[in-house]
Parts: sequence; C-alpha cells; structure tokens
Amino acid sequence: MGAETVTALAYDPFSPAVMENPLPFYKALRRDHPVFYSEKYDAYFFSRFDDVLELLSYVDNTFLQSEGPIPLPRDLVVHNDRAPTPMTMEPFPGGAHMMMPVHGDLRQAHIKPMMPRAVARLRSFVRELADQRLDALLPTKRFNLTRDYGGLVSASVMMKLMGMPLEDAERWLDLINSGTGVDPELGGFNGIPQARQVAELVIPWIEKRMEAGADGSTPMVDGMINYRFEGKPLTPAQVGRALICAFIGGIETAPKIVAHGLMELNNRPEQMAAVRADLEANVPKAAEEMIRYCAPAQWFMRTAHREVTVAGQKIRPGQRAFYLVASALRDEREFDNPDEFQWDRPIPRVLSFGHGVHYCIGAHLARMEVQVLVEAFMQRVPTFSFDMKSAIRPPTNFQWAWTQLPVLIP
Repeated sequence: MGAETVTALAYDPFSPAVMENPLPFYKALRRDHPVFYSEKYDAYFFSRFDDVLELLSYVDNTFLQSEGPIPLPRDLVVHNDRAPTPMTMEPFPGGAHMMMPVHGDLRQAHIKPMMPRAVARLRSFVRELADQRLDALLPTKRFNLTRDYGGLVSASVMMKLMGMPLEDAERWLDLINSGTGVDPELGGFNGIPQARQVAELVIPWIEKRMEAGADGSTPMVDGMINYRFEGKPLTPAQVGRALICAFIGGIETAPKIVAHGLMELNNRPEQMAAVRADLEANVPKAAEEMIRYCAPAQWFMRTAHREVTVAGQKIRPGQRAFYLVASALRDEREFDNPDEFQWDRPIPRVLSFGHGVHYCIGAHLARMEVQVLVEAFMQRVPTFSFDMKSAIRPPTNFQWAWTQLPVLIP
C-alpha cells in the first residue's frame, strides 16, 4: 500500500491498516496534515521532524506522561476537560511519569553505567558475548537473527548491569518479547502486563543488592537504592518501577535494529561491499543509518498541562500530543530520499533516541551494541541470506519490528 492509496484523514494508530504498515500513512500525514487532529482521541499527531523536535524541546513540565507514554485506545476515547492530576508519589510511579526536577534526579541516579566512558569499558564484554553467540549459532546454519543473536547479547548486558545471573538472560528476553504485539481484546500495545510482571520479578535482586549494602559496584541498581526522595529511600518495588523502562528498552531495542539493519544492507550488495571495505571505519556510519531506518518505536504520547502552541497549533491543558518519531525519521525535509536505506547518509540531527528531558539514557549503550553486533557478524559471516517467507513482523501500534528474522548461512 503506497501513500497515494491512503489518506491522512484515515490515520488512526490503532487501525489494522496502520498497524500492518504505518509508513504510507506517515508520508500522507507529512504531506497533507503534518499536525493532524483526531477528534476521537482529542489528540494532535505531529509527523514532521522539526515539529517533533519543537514539541520535545519543552522542559518545563508543559508536557507530561501523566496518562502514560503508550496508552490504550479505551483510555484515549475518554477526553480530559483539564490537565490530569500529576501522579502521586505513593505508589511511586516509573521515573518517566514524574515531573521535573524529580524526573531528572531519577535519571541521574541510575545513568552512571550508561555514560560514554562506562559504555566504552563494556565494549569488549559485548564483543565477547557476540562471538560466543556466533560460535553456537553459525554451525546450525539457520537461526532467528533478532532473538538468538542480538537478543541474547543485549539481555546478557542488562543482566550484568542489574547484577543478575547471565544464564537468566534467555528467560528475561522471552518474557519481555512476549509483550510485543497487540492486545486482541483492548486493541493496543500488549506489553504493559509484561512490564508490570518484570517490575515485580526484579524485586528479589533489588533486595539482594540492599542486603549487600548497595556500595556502588552495581551502579544501575545501587544508584536507585541510594536515591532519596523527600529524605526517604525507595522501597524495592519502587526501585523496580523506576528501573523498568531502562531494563526493558535495553533488552529489546538494539537487537531489532541490528537484525533489520543487516537485512537492509544485505539487500543492497553495492552498499554491503562498501561497508565491508573497511569495517572499523564504516560500521559506525552504517549503524547510524540502521538506527534511523530500523528503530522499532513508532510514537510516544504526552499530555499538555498548560496551554501551549506547537507548530502553530494551540493545545489546551488535557489534550494529547503524539510525536510520530518513526515518521520524523523519514521526513523529506530533513533527509534526501528518506525511504531509501543509505549506509553513509549524513545525519546532522538525531531524533532516534528522543530529545530533551526524555532523551533515552541508554542511547550510548544501544549505539555501541549495534556497532559491535553488526561488526562481529560481518567479520565472521562472509555471505548470508534470509528466509523472508518465515519472517514475522507482527502488526502493532507501538513497536513495529521483525521479531522473527531467520538468517541462512551457506
């Protein structure tokens, strides 16, 4: 289905046609209705790069995740007559739902292992994991590139950062991946129950770190344990809720980019040859294009808490603002021929990991993992192909990605 056969006015993130393939709808939105109002959800959808950047530049609690970043349609059809009441501190919500400055303080409490220097120290560990996976997988001649390669590597990295056993990586990976897709009854993203289950299941490991003294040797967890809100420590359950976004995102995002990116590169032999000519120099460039072109997240939502004008559109308190990040990354005004994968494309401005107060704290880690996983695979696998008849990219309103991408090794 091309952009010529759809209309912007037909856009609904929860409609079957959009969940099957949102790209033609994004193109129609950017062309005809870059600020699209949905009366059904009392929401504005921003599809162009500059408009998304403008929306995300507000750092003064104008927009909050007070209704969650990926709500269900049943919640959106209920309109707000005013700004929602900010979330209470008890029960303590996930950090992304908090107002500034608490939101910023929570990020700082557990960001240490994902800062550039800390990530650089992890690089050799990630390469070792990648080689171990390839040692096990290549003799089989066929495996799911998303799960069996990148998925288990990224899950193992998060196990290390959380102070959890590496041998549990597969169990956690499968639990998190079980939330990818659409809830058959509610019609929206079905990962929320899995997220709550993950938050509960990490509590024993948080308690273990508390008992060990939280001395900073596992900074992602220890930082949250040592954080004080209004002079009081968080409970294990509160720490778990605060960490859940980084934990889940750190496991599921990079593998989907790597698998899809390698497929796109392999579909273009000239580009593949150009990257292979100097892997050390060229893989980082190709990784940036993979992140732009293949990042799975489609959109996030914010709710206005004061009157504001974005891209010329006045938004009143209580109305919703969706930023279509996947559309912005294919905006013709920002990128030449954006629907074409080009390994050495100049990308002067980055939106792949968000912007402003909600910029992804795992951006450096994800970028490094993508680079290492791509380089390791290309060094060790001279030729490969994909069984696209068995590949699966399930319809979804939120994470549109190849969850099963069988790679064939000749």
